[in-house]
Amino acid sequence: MDEHLLIQKYFSNIGSAFLAEHNVEVSIGDDAAVISSHKNHDLVNSLDTSIEGVHFLKTMSASDIAYRSCVVALSDLAASGAHPAWYSLALTLPDANEAWISDFSKGLSKFSDDYRIPLIGGDTTKGTLSITVQVMGTVEAGKSVLRSNAKEDQLILVSGEIGRAYLGLKELTNNTILNKENIDSYLCPKARIDLGIELNGLASAIIDISDGLLQDLNLICISSEVGADVYLERIPTPVSDKTIEIINSGDDYELCFTADKSYLDKILMIGKELNIPITQIGTTNSSRELVLYNESNEKLDFNSGYQHF
Repeated sequence: MDEHLLIQKYFSNIGSAFLAEHNVEVSIGDDAAVISSHKNHDLVNSLDTSIEGVHFLKTMSASDIAYRSCVVALSDLAASGAHPAWYSLALTLPDANEAWISDFSKGLSKFSDDYRIPLIGGDTTKGTLSITVQVMGTVEAGKSVLRSNAKEDQLILVSGEIGRAYLGLKELTNNTILNKENIDSYLCPKARIDLGIELNGLASAIIDISDGLLQDLNLICISSEVGADVYLERIPTPVSDKTIEIINSGDDYELCFTADKSYLDKILMIGKELNIPITQIGTTNSSRELVLYNESNEKLDFNSGYQHF
């Protein structure tokens, strides 16, 4: 199929109902999208590439691949406390299989509807299956939440459960008994956009947990020049046998964040209102070292989480 016909048929109207509310003047169909500028707001940009066999399973449906690839990118906006505005897509396909592309388009549509965000452009080309998603958001000028703002003697908190996606991936790859909640956590993760927006002004630093809780928290420590004491038994997991592997394997896309102790009650109330559990797992300190303790208060060794190379 001709590229322009393919785009017109399967991608041109995805999220079009949300164009006006995000100030998109020109969307798919021209050489470039045109967006009206936001006064008194900063633009927040992130980009993620998902590769077959690396970031998603070859056996996954096209709709799940599309949805997962978009959420992975959008999760970075949650960590910035930003409002999603629009996204663009670069899709590399081994061939123009219309049945596959149609199913992929359904996954994009579900993503756009779930997060009220329009697809405004992109590119298609032939090659090994890969999906690159660029997401843009807005935040009040100077209010974006950064990794580098954590301070000593603050709380370290996480949203949701850690390790459920790891269990889901393990079940899918090992063909074991499938737990729907675990499988859904891997195939269709959630970007904690609403929580990130509510935490803006309360959290000093936020990161989304993509490569493993300890590895990602350590990036906050490095950027903020602080240390962290983390307690294994406090980390919320879907199983009682808490292992370092389950908490540090990534793909959770929950938020890990730091905040002053005075904000704890307000943060827990936000979690209740959004129906998202919030758990304190440790505190920051001046050591510039991340230390994990077991229930006997003994230090535990741990390896890095997911490595990109």
